[in-house]
Amino acid sequence: MSDIIITVSETGLFYDVNTNDKVYIFKNIKEYEEEICEMIKTNKMSFLEMKLQVESWGGEIDLFLLKDLIKNYKNHHLK
Repeated sequence: MSDIIITVSETGLFYDVNTNDKVYIFKNIKEYEEEICEMIKTNKMSFLEMKLQVESWGGEIDLFLLKDLIKNYKNHHLK
C-alpha cells in the first residue's frame, strides 16, 4: 500500500506532490514581500539571480521541491 499525501493551500487549491512544485523559504526579509512575490510570479529571474538579490537585502533564500521536503520529513519523523 502506498501513502497518499494531499496538500491544500488556504485558498483551497490542491497541489500534486508528484510534480516538481517548489517551496521557497525566505529568512530575514521584512519589507520586500511584494518584490519577492513579483519575482516568483513573473519567473524572470533564475534562482541564483533571486538569491543574489535577496542576499543584497540582507536575507537568505532556500529552494526545495515539495516532494523532497515530504520525503525528508517521512524519513526523519515517521519511523
